[in-house]
Amino acid sequence: MRRELLWYHAGVEQIVQVSARNARQATRIMLTLRDFGNTGKGDLKKLSGSNDWRLRSGDWRIFLKIDGDVAWVFAISDRQDAY
Repeated sequence: MRRELLWYHAGVEQIVQVSARNARQATRIMLTLRDFGNTGKGDLKKLSGSNDWRLRSGDWRIFLKIDGDVAWVFAISDRQDAY
């Protein structure tokens, strides 16, 4: 299932910060998002107590709001700080 990926401003700021620290990790996150957008597959899990989802990319967590065929990226965090 193909999904359109849209970004909240906070998500863009966080991927820029990750890129400044480690370009390889930022590339991996972007590839995970691209694959999820194209196929709808990935390590995706619904967060308990909310309507938000998390997509895992190695040690990073990408937080999404999914509405039909549109997924909004609203946060990106290291797994240690994610929850």
